[in-house]
Amino acid sequence: MNTDKKKHDAEADEKKQKEESRKKADQELDDEIEQTFPASDPPSYSQPHNDKKKK
Repeated sequence: MNTDKKKHDAEADEKKQKEESRKKADQELDDEIEQTFPASDPPSYSQPHNDKKKK
């Protein structure tokens, strides 16, 4: 019975480590994405348009 508890604890520890690793990778990705903003191209609604007005 003690072996089952050890196995369960080891599995729980491994699951926790994987979750922490995933969270760390997600945070690193979020940080990298955040550094790319503001993007070099302004939003399209702020660009002048060449629309010809109909008369």
